[in-house]
Amino acid sequence: MKQIDIYGNEVEVVDTPIEHKTMKQKFREKHGFIQGKYCKDCKFHHRFDYHYKYYHKCEKLGMSNSEATDIRLKDIACKLYEEGGK
Repeated sequence: MKQIDIYGNEVEVVDTPIEHKTMKQKFREKHGFIQGKYCKDCKFHHRFDYHYKYYHKCEKLGMSNSEATDIRLKDIACKLYEEGGK
């Protein structure tokens, strides 16, 4: 397929796939998983309450105010897991 550029020339359209991965997906790909262990039981799990809601964060993933660093309690733990959840 071709399109016209800003100078009026025909150019070939190259369809390059864009890969959008979340920070959590990249983190989990890098560190892997431990079957049978969950984030809720990890020493690095922290729970914060704000406006009558609870937010769960992982110290290893990052502690920001963004939902990008939120974790779920039922997530399978990564290989940085240490026993001793709060």
